[in-house]
Amino acid sequence: AVASAVMWTAVLQLASITGLWRPRVFADCWGGSGSGGASAGLAALAGEDRVAARLSPPALVPRRVYRSNGYLLVTCNGGLNQMRAGICDMVTIARRLNLTLVLPELDKRSFWADPSDFGDIFDVNHFINSLRDELKIVKALPLKLQLKTRRRLYSMPPISWSNDTYYLKRVLPLARKHKVIHFNKTDARLSNNGIPVHLQMLRCRVNFEALRFTPQIEALGRKLISTLQRSGEFVVLHLRYEMDMLSFSGCTHGCSDKETEELTRMRFVFCITTWCYRCAASVGTN
Repeated sequence: AVASAVMWTAVLQLASITGLWRPRVFADCWGGSGSGGASAGLAALAGEDRVAARLSPPALVPRRVYRSNGYLLVTCNGGLNQMRAGICDMVTIARRLNLTLVLPELDKRSFWADPSDFGDIFDVNHFINSLRDELKIVKALPLKLQLKTRRRLYSMPPISWSNDTYYLKRVLPLARKHKVIHFNKTDARLSNNGIPVHLQMLRCRVNFEALRFTPQIEALGRKLISTLQRSGEFVVLHLRYEMDMLSFSGCTHGCSDKETEELTRMRFVFCITTWCYRCAASVGTN
């Protein structure tokens, strides 16, 4: 029995060593024409491993296990930047209320007026898998609920600028009652309404990590940047990067304490100005 155990241990060790050393590495180290010796062979092997790591899909984060209170359907509104900010809010709301989020529907009829779906712009699988530890996201409702919502769907707009209490006291009971609730717009404006820090961090995580463009769009972007770099120095200018884009993002990544304070003050000033302008426009005054 002892001899068998020793033999199998030796076999396993030899198998692991054989798996680490590849034929090309042997050639580079001893039989090839290169002058780098064994260190060159190991460096080549390490380089291949790094390439393989980049090409292989990232490990999935642990799935969060919880009891869902229902499903949240959302129809985004506004331009692409506003819809992106709205999706960050919808993920945060779904996480706070323990709702299962259905893949958001992008606006195709009003300001955006584009036939693209969510999957045409963003990487769907990455969006779902990168947030597994926070909430469950599905591509569509279960068939039984699809049939039910065709007959009757409870639809409502979330009240903008609402805080945590509004969603817990008003929206959560409706979700539990109807099982499926539909937000017909995503203009929630969560960023400056006193939500807990961990939820604000989730909004930023969605914005900067989970909402990744499709590989085709990213490849096109890299091609454009590469072309510009070959032509020498260049400047990228966003012609419509306005105060509201900075304001409604709600994130202060990379800012100092002084810059964060200034940005927060700017947000409140801009929000009040926008609210007054909209009120004046609604009554027909200038």
